[in-house]
Amino acid sequence: MSQLNVGTLNVSTVSYSDSSTTNTAPTAQTVIGGSPATDEVLKWDGSSWVAGEVAAEGRLLGIDVYTNQNGEWDQRSRSGGSATWNRPANCKHVLVYVTGGGGGSRVNDNNYRGAGGGGGATAIKYIDVSGVSSVNVTWGEGGNYSRNGGRGASGGTSTFGSYCTATGGGGGYTDNPYEGGRGGEATGGDINLPGGDGGMSHGSSNEYVAGASFWHHAGSNHHNSNDGAINTHGQWGSGGGHGHYSQNGHAHNNSVGGGGCVIIYKYS
Repeated sequence: MSQLNVGTLNVSTVSYSDSSTTNTAPTAQTVIGGSPATDEVLKWDGSSWVAGEVAAEGRLLGIDVYTNQNGEWDQRSRSGGSATWNRPANCKHVLVYVTGGGGGSRVNDNNYRGAGGGGGATAIKYIDVSGVSSVNVTWGEGGNYSRNGGRGASGGTSTFGSYCTATGGGGGYTDNPYEGGRGGEATGGDINLPGGDGGMSHGSSNEYVAGASFWHHAGSNHHNSNDGAINTHGQWGSGGGHGHYSQNGHAHNNSVGGGGCVIIYKYS
């Protein structure tokens, strides 16, 4: 600890006269004539120290993440969920990212058409929450794949209360009008980003990928089951991809949409 050699020191109206050495600084109460509240700073107004201003207003306090994704490339969860976000006492603003679930793919057990799911949309919004105690949060599930018939399921909708909404991507399909799943739509954000559209292969020589979300892009796969075509699985709101064909489990067990997410940056 540093040492302070004090002769005569005038601080506001408090005077110290001592030739000894001290390792203890004067308390805040001695200096300003009162104890500052949590997060308050001292400001010199020209004649005295004044308390009452919040320290580093607008600083990042932390990040809350609501999703079932875990950051591993081979994760296969498409689950959604809901929760209640409670505002910390010193939090005044939040920046939220709300992403819908990805759509599922259409896959076939022959060398025929396949169609990737659409990506979930993303709404981005900066919100004054100083008068809010809690907000309901929902993150949409990823849509399931369709095998040898029908259409992939659409992804679920994600919300941050009534502030902003992001719908999930559509499922891929190979019936009329023969297209990959369409991307989701976002509303209420300061920035509203649609999800990417899924692609479709019309012939046997083409594999195509799914629609991307703000966070992720699923892959495609030829008929090689060395890794189980896990790269076709959507994550963080991206649509499910597809392969050349899904025979022998190459793609049909993996080509689902990724669950959505709600990410909240908290500021003082």
